[in-house]
Order: sequence, then C-alpha cells, then structure tokens
Amino acid sequence: MKVTGRNTRRRGDILTESIYNATIELINKVGYHNLTFQQIANAAETSRTVLYRRWKTTYDLIREIIEYKVTNVLGGPLIDKIEDTGSLRGDLMHLLSLYQSLYVEVDHEIMNAILFEMGQNKDKISEIEINATNKNILVMRKLLQFAKNRGEKIKEVSDATLTLPFDLIRVENILRKDGIDTKRLELLVDEILLPVFLA
Repeated sequence: MKVTGRNTRRRGDILTESIYNATIELINKVGYHNLTFQQIANAAETSRTVLYRRWKTTYDLIREIIEYKVTNVLGGPLIDKIEDTGSLRGDLMHLLSLYQSLYVEVDHEIMNAILFEMGQNKDKISEIEINATNKNILVMRKLLQFAKNRGEKIKEVSDATLTLPFDLIRVENILRKDGIDTKRLELLVDEILLPVFLA
C-alpha cells in the first residue's frame, strides 16, 4: 500500500524545494517577524528536526532561498553575465535589468526580510554584506573597463560610489512595491548613474 502525507520520506531537492516554497508562502501570509520553523515544517509536511539539522535560524533559510533563486535566474555569478553592449548607457541598463530580475524572482517580502536583518544585526551580517559589496564592486569595475576600452571618458570614483547602482535598486524596490519598469530604470541611468560615472 502506498503511504502518503507526513509518512512519506522525501529527500534531496524535492524536500528542499518544498521547504523553500512553504517559507515564501508563509512570509507573504504571516510576515517574516512571525515566521517559525514549526509553521514551515507543518506547511512543508516535514519536521522541525529536519529544518534545524540544516538551518540554525529562519534567516539562514531565507538566505539560502535567495542564493537558490539567484542561481535559477542568472545561471551563474552576476559578474559573468555582464556584457559589453557598446555604450556605458547600454551596459548600465543591462546591469540594472539583471539586478532587478533578481528582486522579481526572489520575492519582495523575502528581500525585505534580508534588508531588515542587515539593518538590525550588523555584527552578524557584516561579513555577508562585505562579501556581497566586494562582488558588486568587481562587477562595476568590469563594466567601467568596457567603457574605457571603447574610449569613453570615465571618472575616477571611490569603491563606495561603485556600489551606487545596486544601492539604487534596493531602495527603489523598498519604495516602489508595485515594481520597477524599463522607463524607471532608464531614468535612474540617465539622470543619476551616467552623470556620476561619465566624465
């Protein structure tokens, strides 16, 4: 006789994806602050023991969800997806479009949960934030090198300024819950980013 429900032992990717989906649905339903492993276990039809074996906190779980979603969208690191489009404007539009696609895929509430944790637990998050910031700086250096190789005149700016495109997308997604369209991305590029980077 086939056994179904909680008695079914699921392993690997199937169980993991079920946990991911349950977590996202619950965050949208009850909010990140009210999220518990017991709720996730119930929704994913597994046990808290299974969850605690892999993740110490709900924050660790949602971080992994983001990494999984990013891999699904890009198929690899962001820096490998940067392209020389023929102009700094085109390169910046391509970058912002890619970065925005991550926010769309990951889910608004999940991203807000991460941003909240980054603001509340600076000691805990500092290493993660520094790693992400360093990766973003390398992405911008690669993008600006395209422009220099084409002969475009680029200003010399600090590493803090190199994070501006990523900071803009984060802020825009917090403020504009209905989403960001191509026109808004063009405005960010034309009126903010190009004046900052193009001499």
